[in-house]
Amino acid sequence: MAVRSLCALVATAVFLAFAIGGTTACSRTSSSSSKHDHGADTAPVAGGLASSPATAMPFGPPPPPPLDRALRVIVGGDLLPHRPSLIAPAAIRAALAPLAPLFAKADAVVANYEAATGDVDPKAFRLAYAAPPGWLEELPKAGLRAVTVANNHACDLGEPGLEATLEAASKNGLLALGADGTDPWAPRAIVEQNGKRICAVAWTTLSNSSGGCSRSHRLAVAPLTVLGKQRIDAALAKARAQCDATIAIFHGGNEYAPQTTLVMDQAAHAAESGADAVIIHHPHIASPVVVHRTKDRRNVPLFASVGNLATNQGESWKPPMFPVLPENRHLVCVNGWTRLGVLADLSFTFEHTGDKHARLDWGTHLVWIDNEHAEDRTVMTPKIEARLLDPAHDTTIIDALSKDRRGPLPLFSDPCWLERYGSHDERCRSTGSAAAASNFESPLVRAKRATSRRKK
Repeated sequence: MAVRSLCALVATAVFLAFAIGGTTACSRTSSSSSKHDHGADTAPVAGGLASSPATAMPFGPPPPPPLDRALRVIVGGDLLPHRPSLIAPAAIRAALAPLAPLFAKADAVVANYEAATGDVDPKAFRLAYAAPPGWLEELPKAGLRAVTVANNHACDLGEPGLEATLEAASKNGLLALGADGTDPWAPRAIVEQNGKRICAVAWTTLSNSSGGCSRSHRLAVAPLTVLGKQRIDAALAKARAQCDATIAIFHGGNEYAPQTTLVMDQAAHAAESGADAVIIHHPHIASPVVVHRTKDRRNVPLFASVGNLATNQGESWKPPMFPVLPENRHLVCVNGWTRLGVLADLSFTFEHTGDKHARLDWGTHLVWIDNEHAEDRTVMTPKIEARLLDPAHDTTIIDALSKDRRGPLPLFSDPCWLERYGSHDERCRSTGSAAAASNFESPLVRAKRATSRRKK
């Protein structure tokens, strides 16, 4: 009786499986046997459904569909809440408004928030930068997805100012990179699409504060030493495990001067540790992009300095003037280079699923900061706007800056400048040949390779 009941249950199960168009293990074996015996696939059955081998259904939700486009990230330089010109929240949103069409094309836009959040004591050091909480509220409206807060001004109001920055960013839907209540070194996903994650890791090499804030566990700090490189290695190891691509962004160098060798050495180390692109700010003037060829044969762009994005620096300079006084080229009010910034435009493609790294195509946009004070010093609060530099219509600006032969003139001839050349040059992609790279190597990498050759 038990046997008959068991057979009846099996027969019922088989009948129901066929009734709903399913395939049992027996039918899979039968189909395989039939194909082997007759040398042809089983003919279609009624309803147009073919008898085909069944596949085991995976556990959990189905995988996301593959991406049919590149993921695009734009990273810019310093945002400074200069008083009185840019301290009002509406002023920073207006300053970034001309860039809104470009920002709208990106999946994420990142810039450096070089300030603390709160009120500055009128008797404070004149270069202590702080913005009201409403400042950060305006940045997402201007198209920003994230801000780096690891910089030398993050602690200008001590730990309360840093905490206020993190609170205001969180409240307004901004990712704060390089500072956090638990782990400031944790990679943060700035883009997530179809199962792919592009992350950023941010840090600063310096701080104006010598107090507890600069040594706080809330701020990511990597000195230009072996200790700094160890911290970078640990952070990028986490990023490689959790993310499909990683952008390293950090603050370092000397103000109003070309990028230093020590900072470039740290940038190259980050590339060797797995970063797909490295972007640096702090000098307030731009430096040309360097392409680093890694040991695993990737071309990694090192944006040596992206300069300013929206500030009141260089306010007195105008094109007819020589951009820098020969006796003091660091004098900000007459230094036209402080009004020229760089936007790093990064496009990540994940079409080769077996690759360890995404394919990266990059370009630059040169940004010019229009400043009403250059024409009319009587205006108390000058209008400031950051816009794309047009290679065809801004020749007066380019020609005037080009008179300063000590300036970063290669920016104007860089084949990756999108507005002038497009991005088809082999130098502007991670899969380009070694010859396409500028073959910059840090002293650390050169030493290791020399040691390796001696051992052989």
